[in-house]
Amino acid sequence: MRRSKALHYGAKKKPDYVRKQSYRFSRRALLVGGAQAGLFGLLGWRLHQLQIEEASDYRLLSDENRLMIQLAAPSRGSIRDRTGAILAEDKENLRLLVVPAFSKNLPETLDRLSRIVDIPRGARDRVMRAAARQSGYYPVLVAEGLTWRQFALLNVLAPQIPGMQTDRSAYRKYHHARPMAHLVGYVGMAGKEEVDLDPVMRLPGFRAGRAGVEKTFDEQLRGTPGTQKFEVDSRGRVVRELGSTPSTPGKDLVLSIDHHLQAVAQERLKEHRVASVVVLDVETGGILALASTPTFDPNEVVFKVDPRAWGRIARAKDQPLQNRAIRGQYPPGSTFKVVTALAGLHAGVITPRETMSCPGVYRLGRARFRCWRAHGGGIDVHQALKQSCDVYFYETAKRMGIDHLAAVARHLGMGRVYDCGLPGQKEGIIPDVAWKRAHLMEPWYGGETVIAGIGQGFVSSTPLQLAVMASRVATGRAVLPKLVLTPDDPEPDWPALQLDPRHLDIVRKGMFGVVNEPRGTARRSALEIPGVMMAGKTGTSQVVNAHNEHKLSPYERETHALFIAYAPADKPRYAAACVVEHGGGGSSAAAPIVKDVMTEALLRDSAKAPAFAGLSRDEVARQVAVAGDDG
Repeated sequence: MRRSKALHYGAKKKPDYVRKQSYRFSRRALLVGGAQAGLFGLLGWRLHQLQIEEASDYRLLSDENRLMIQLAAPSRGSIRDRTGAILAEDKENLRLLVVPAFSKNLPETLDRLSRIVDIPRGARDRVMRAAARQSGYYPVLVAEGLTWRQFALLNVLAPQIPGMQTDRSAYRKYHHARPMAHLVGYVGMAGKEEVDLDPVMRLPGFRAGRAGVEKTFDEQLRGTPGTQKFEVDSRGRVVRELGSTPSTPGKDLVLSIDHHLQAVAQERLKEHRVASVVVLDVETGGILALASTPTFDPNEVVFKVDPRAWGRIARAKDQPLQNRAIRGQYPPGSTFKVVTALAGLHAGVITPRETMSCPGVYRLGRARFRCWRAHGGGIDVHQALKQSCDVYFYETAKRMGIDHLAAVARHLGMGRVYDCGLPGQKEGIIPDVAWKRAHLMEPWYGGETVIAGIGQGFVSSTPLQLAVMASRVATGRAVLPKLVLTPDDPEPDWPALQLDPRHLDIVRKGMFGVVNEPRGTARRSALEIPGVMMAGKTGTSQVVNAHNEHKLSPYERETHALFIAYAPADKPRYAAACVVEHGGGGSSAAAPIVKDVMTEALLRDSAKAPAFAGLSRDEVARQVAVAGDDG
């Protein structure tokens, strides 16, 4: 009985391992099967996505691997003056390039090429850097400006020098280079930040506008690049050419400049270290001449540049790269008395018949302001302009206040930048109470109004602004300067100035007296053309003050010389302004220059001749706006 009970208990507790194992295997198989199904589902979904949903994208990528598209540089548009004379154009340029990927050993290739073409160490380093930085299948410029002999020899040896290429491109050639350098500007290689903005900038040797008109109208002059499509193998080697699109040349540009008058103006400035002169057509606002010295030859900085020569130009003490006609900011001195006279008459603080006496000094509180000489009594506005009496304009400015004087100066075109296609213009300063509070956080003082009345103190302007001011006084209209001519230019219809025509006549007669009447300050610069008179105003601006008195060299302590004018006085057609830095007196240094340049302008009378025209008016306006946004 005891044994059968034990067997009974043993039989009940014995586990069914086979059955449990079978259950365990079934769950594992189920889990594995589910995981496999999930993976296959995921794989199928991904295949569907790649093969169907994104097929077009990957087809495009595949084509990109198979196809290689190269840009072809367009020829740059030419620049002409109003007579049609070419100022800038593209010339044929024979070049040597290498494709690093096809060169077995790039340094060795350069060594072999240097036996035919001179490759300076700087150019060699540039090629090595470019090869390391960009795709090996992208050509790198090695040398340009090859002779026909070098070009032919390289083509003959091409099969023996892997990776070497030759091509025909263009370089920029400037005519009348030195007189036109500041106006036309120059082109240069794209900077690092520009390379990513436009693929055409990556083309070997491609140049974009860097200064002057070349910079403002770069988009129109540049044109549209063409393309060449090639089929390549997995290593990037060309299998065949699939097609090409020709490039579109840039558009030609015609300037209002007369290159002959510009050359005369530049030649006339040569006797001075730093000077500039501007001539405007007062009817159209066309800039006929805009010369600045010292100048430079842009051909030396755009093609086969010598770094040492470029360094000398860039570091020269008198800064020849600076266009003084638009970037030089000078106290206008007594030329500003034209503005003060008009502002005083407009405000009613002086009358044509009122006279003042000039003892040679003007007192305001305990301050004393000197006149350049004592003019005695009986000085009215005509005599004050003709003899350039400081005391008369000290008193006129004090009576009207700085805000009214500044408003009239701005109405005459001063203290602003003109949208005429010249980049880098300076605004100058026409100060008032708000300007000083905003810029210097100080109140305005009465003595500052007094010296502003004779164009000193905070007042500053550029020669272009002075020429515009002379044009507006001569015509009584809000003339604006213009540099680019277009075939659809309308007849100019400048709005009339908001000034009394009788006041303008009084000031014009005063300017006429400056040049043509006894005791006029520019009497020696009267025109020598029979029956043609010029009206003008001299200016001599001080540069020494209490802060810089002991810091300036003898040259730098000398005054600036200025002169503004228009002619013929009875029927104005041309206006001019000249500034000679540290040139001494306006009557002795600046007025003779304007006399000679104005004589040439009147004798040539190029404003009346028909001119070429290039871009449409809308294209010019759009590009000028873009240049203005760039600052």
